[in-house]
Amino acid sequence: MQSLIAAFKYLTVWGRINVIQPTPSSIGSGAVYFPMVGIALGFILALLNYGLSTYIDAQILSVSLVAILLIATGGAPLEGIKQTVEAFVNNPARADNSGEKIAGLVTIIFIILFKVSAINSLDDTLTMSLLLTPALARWALVIFIYGYHDRCAETPRRIAENVRFWHLVVTTLATLGLTVYLVGRKGLWLALTLSALALFARSLLHRRHAVLTHSNFGAAIEFSETLSLVMLATL
Repeated sequence: MQSLIAAFKYLTVWGRINVIQPTPSSIGSGAVYFPMVGIALGFILALLNYGLSTYIDAQILSVSLVAILLIATGGAPLEGIKQTVEAFVNNPARADNSGEKIAGLVTIIFIILFKVSAINSLDDTLTMSLLLTPALARWALVIFIYGYHDRCAETPRRIAENVRFWHLVVTTLATLGLTVYLVGRKGLWLALTLSALALFARSLLHRRHAVLTHSNFGAAIEFSETLSLVMLATL
């Protein structure tokens, strides 16, 4: 139960507003519940879409759903991808860091635009896609973390040290089973793409910065979430 609570605090706004924060070790132990947290977030989105779609214009609703997801996660994944991009393009030899800040801001704008456009493009599969996308993104985070504890900064290292192989197996089987059930064979291509890019991204970030940071974890979620929506809208 402690690991489940830690997972929800770590991946939702609960952790932003709660005074008592989960320990890194409990977060790592709760990695098996990461996709479950995603399902809970997706259920909220799917339920709101189902209840409001007949009353609100589709474009306004798509913006609202992206905003609700942002609020539900406390903005942590979006903040993570902003900081990751800024660090990636940072040039230590240059005193002015305005270029890095602009790159981070532009990335946020594109992320939001891609999400809104993808939701607008989804018709009959929108409810299933909203339910599935947050779970896939948090499963991708488990892949991103597992086995890389020796290449992480202090706090992320203590999280990664407690992510076990059986966490990876259970989350993979559960997430793939749900994905195939909801969207069929294209779900396998989606899962394969997400897992491959998660492994590639962590290798690239490690080569760039020597260690993975906490913001990289949030970036992995945000990027995977956006890519999932885009692929579900185009496949």
